[in-house]
Amino acid sequence: MSHSIQQVPGQFQMTRPGSRGDEESGPRPDHSSGRAARAAASAGKFFSGLAEGSSALVGQGSTAAWNGIKYGGNAAWGSTKTVGSATWSGVKTGGNLALTGARIAGNAGLKGAKSAGTTGWNDTKSSAVALGKFTLAPLQNKAWGALGGHALQQMITCGLPTMMREEAFIEAYNMLLPHLAEKHPAAAVGLQAAVSLANIAAQIHIREPRLARDPQHNQVAVRGQFGLSPEGAEVMRRDKPAEWNRLSAQTQTDSKRVTGQQIAAELMNVGMSLAGALTGNPGLTARVLSTQLRNVIYAGTRESLQATGSMVASRDGKASYGVSDDNMSTNGAWYTLNTLAMGMLQDGLIQKALPKGYTVSGPEIRDAAGKPLSGKALHEMGAIVSALRAACNTVIETGDAFLGKHYDAKQVGDGQKLSPSLPMKDYGRLLDHSIARLSWNNFANGSTLASQQIMAALTKGKVSPLLSSLFNNAGTAAAFGLTYKVVNQIYQAHSKVRGAVAAESQASATTSSQAPLTASAGATNTGNQNAATLTAAPGDQPTGALASSGQNPTGNSSAVATGGGSSSATAQQRMTGGSDS
Repeated sequence: MSHSIQQVPGQFQMTRPGSRGDEESGPRPDHSSGRAARAAASAGKFFSGLAEGSSALVGQGSTAAWNGIKYGGNAAWGSTKTVGSATWSGVKTGGNLALTGARIAGNAGLKGAKSAGTTGWNDTKSSAVALGKFTLAPLQNKAWGALGGHALQQMITCGLPTMMREEAFIEAYNMLLPHLAEKHPAAAVGLQAAVSLANIAAQIHIREPRLARDPQHNQVAVRGQFGLSPEGAEVMRRDKPAEWNRLSAQTQTDSKRVTGQQIAAELMNVGMSLAGALTGNPGLTARVLSTQLRNVIYAGTRESLQATGSMVASRDGKASYGVSDDNMSTNGAWYTLNTLAMGMLQDGLIQKALPKGYTVSGPEIRDAAGKPLSGKALHEMGAIVSALRAACNTVIETGDAFLGKHYDAKQVGDGQKLSPSLPMKDYGRLLDHSIARLSWNNFANGSTLASQQIMAALTKGKVSPLLSSLFNNAGTAAAFGLTYKVVNQIYQAHSKVRGAVAAESQASATTSSQAPLTASAGATNTGNQNAATLTAAPGDQPTGALASSGQNPTGNSSAVATGGGSSSATAQQRMTGGSDS
């Protein structure tokens, strides 16, 4: 259906002139269009029809228009002045208010900044003073000789084992890789599985039963683990039985945790060994196996040397009972930070010591062309790497042993001093300290190596050397730090139990040797002597026969453990795990 346009007579305004032409048609063209011509003709016709009345209205219209213009102009000017005045007043008022607000805000901000700065500075000073006191506290009371003694002892009992383990690590890796991992990957994985099973069996069938030998039915182990004196433990059992029961249960739980760490480590080790064989990465399989050998060598040699010699003793010879729970946490924090710092320093020193372009990754050393070293070059560079690792690990263990002995002695109002000795006793620590150390080192090494493999897979190996060093050392420090407390407290528990068992054995031997003499003296005298003998080595008291100069109960010094107690356990200086870079 069509809709025709109906023309309605009349005139309608189709356009409206604007400043730039007709608003409907847009800007005025240079030449008049047809529409403009028609509009002009219509306008002319319209005005010609009004010509008769226009002359009469011109004067009046002009006057009215002028008057309107004047009135409108005056009104507009007045309004403009009013608005302008109001605006200026508003601007001035707003400006004044803004200025005042800015000044108030500025003053408040300045005061706040000064207050915050003062508070922050005071807090910083307080923290710095506290840190300084904490750092310098162990160096007071003439402990410089003890510090030197710890340094010398750790050079022997930590530095030498570290040098040996790193040399073995490098050499074993470079022999296992071409001769076993590459040629017979299945045999390498099988050997790793056998080693892992042996490590787990050692925890379950050797270390745990030795802790269970406690002649006082776990009481000595609990006292040793948490650094409690016999009197303090007795008060706790009497007044806080629930707390004592909690600590007793925790000793058993923590011993199981050490075993659990070993199991977790071996699962990681076997898994990585198998992954290396399946993915065509024999280097990973060889590295895991050589790491196991490295840790066994370190644990055995370190504990043997710890049992052989000691350079530090308690200054006043007071009986001590081990590092307390809170102080053990502090030691763990320091150990973590020192492990990270020394790890970074170690990497930097190794990079400076090796020829330009050489790189080191665990046991593998490559030349500037990226080829693995072998033969004489490997032995020479390996010796340099091993020596630097040993030096940095010695620094870590010196600080750790010093702080451990400091807190152990301080808790009973004693100090430490330089006191060289060769006790050459307590080799039983090889059956518990060494095995616990294997759990610690294997867990830290396994978790760090696993995280390195994950990072390499995610980044495709495109990580800067500095970032890689930070990641690796942070992982190592975290792994050792998170397990520091539980392992070192179990060290203390084992040390005390060894002392208690030794004291009981000594008492039994003494009783047996005196039995024939007392039998001839009469029944009454025999009974009295036996009673005296059996009570000669109670709990955590030092015995005359076995008490040695105080060493740290967590295990780093070597002296024989005495009757379950302070001198005996104190005779064991702390043996911490060493950073495994």
